[in-house]
Amino acid sequence: MKLHPLRAALCFASVFLTGRIFAASTDSRQAPHAVFINPSSPEEKEIQSTGEYTINRLAMTMVNELRAALAKGPAEDAIAICHLKSLPMTGGKITGLPRITAIKRTSLKVRAPGNAPDEADKLALDYIDRALNAGESPPKLLLQRIDASGSTPEWRVYRPLGITPQCATCHGEHAEQSPALRAKLDALYPADQATGYSPGQWRGLIRVTVAEAPAPAARSMVKKS
Repeated sequence: MKLHPLRAALCFASVFLTGRIFAASTDSRQAPHAVFINPSSPEEKEIQSTGEYTINRLAMTMVNELRAALAKGPAEDAIAICHLKSLPMTGGKITGLPRITAIKRTSLKVRAPGNAPDEADKLALDYIDRALNAGESPPKLLLQRIDASGSTPEWRVYRPLGITPQCATCHGEHAEQSPALRAKLDALYPADQATGYSPGQWRGLIRVTVAEAPAPAARSMVKKS
């Protein structure tokens, strides 16, 4: 996969998506059907806003914690910071973020096999990759709806992630890493693909799944009861 420079790591120009771009399946009766949405209704805009807030919170936390860890000691001691931590849960929901049902980072070049993209994730990754290959600014956010027979739609919000100088410590060229760091990465991630990056390049996507809010009528009924 060709790597592409971004204008600034973790800061992306916004472009509008023109409706539904393409689908994950040609037969929605047999497999989930994923489409990208240009949010127009208040409900769609609210779902995207909820996802964006969550992603910003998670991304800034990761960057700040990684920067602090690298300032305290060698890079190999900071590896554990560079992941999405298990967030506090209450009753099966993330504390303070009750409508966020899933969080994931993924890429076309994954470090941990568990971060490999599913079919809908791959559509989002390919969309960003095509935009960059065409010399276009990537979208700041992607809103995706996944429809499956017999279930409510699943809403995902994606945001591109770039490589910061701190990220490049563990995701850069092997020759620039210390033997201790390289040994720890090899031990933790024997199938590692996520190397060779430079600051400012596109790394992948962070994704949150947002549950639909109750309909206005349902909310009013709850208040009256």
